[in-house]
Amino acid sequence: MHKHLSNLLMLFYALLGIAVLLAAISISSNSGKQQLGHHLSQAQHSLALVTEAETYARTGNYADALPLYEKAISSLSDYPDQQQALRYRYGIVLNAFSAQARPDLYPLARAQFESVLNYLDKGAVLPQSTARVRSAMAHTYHQQAATEKEHTQRAHLLRSAYLLYKSAIQGLREQAEWQNLAITYFNLGQVCEWQGNLEEAIIWLEKTVKLDMQHKLPDLQEDSDYLSALRSQVEPILENPETAL
Repeated sequence: MHKHLSNLLMLFYALLGIAVLLAAISISSNSGKQQLGHHLSQAQHSLALVTEAETYARTGNYADALPLYEKAISSLSDYPDQQQALRYRYGIVLNAFSAQARPDLYPLARAQFESVLNYLDKGAVLPQSTARVRSAMAHTYHQQAATEKEHTQRAHLLRSAYLLYKSAIQGLREQAEWQNLAITYFNLGQVCEWQGNLEEAIIWLEKTVKLDMQHKLPDLQEDSDYLSALRSQVEPILENPETAL
């Protein structure tokens, strides 16, 4: 099973952005009282929408959650930092809903991450790094590949996931985002396995397990088990190179 960050962590970032917005507006000294009241009302409305959306999303009721995220994103048009942070969260939720029942929503999830990446490329600073967003977008291709029956399209999706995951590695290292990096290594290993490249898959899982041990990450046992399973697939081939795949 491919991995992603926990819903609680994503919820923290989504609500943190709105909370910061409320605090910033409330202490503003440049706005008149009428304008300040308007902004406070708007921010509180956005926070209420996000809170309700998260309540639905955390119980798996994505169908009711998605329209609320859309409304909240629209309501934050005057606050691009908070809007883009929420787009990131919305992409994560869309990815989860796509995996559950709606694979047709993967392109919409990617559109959210592309919007965030474009914003970051302009020099903006968000709780989500460029590398993390790239890894999240790679995950949309990765998950969609699991639903694709047509061989050429599946190969394209896996190749896209592979390249995006790899492009995130250096940034995750530089930001010391160790858990995200371990997840990215794990997912690269699975992509390689699905591509039939077991030797490279093992290399990525070895990196995952090493990182788990170095930073005492919670998935050490799961990652070690996956690594062992990959090695068990390769060892018989190495022992008998004439074995047909």
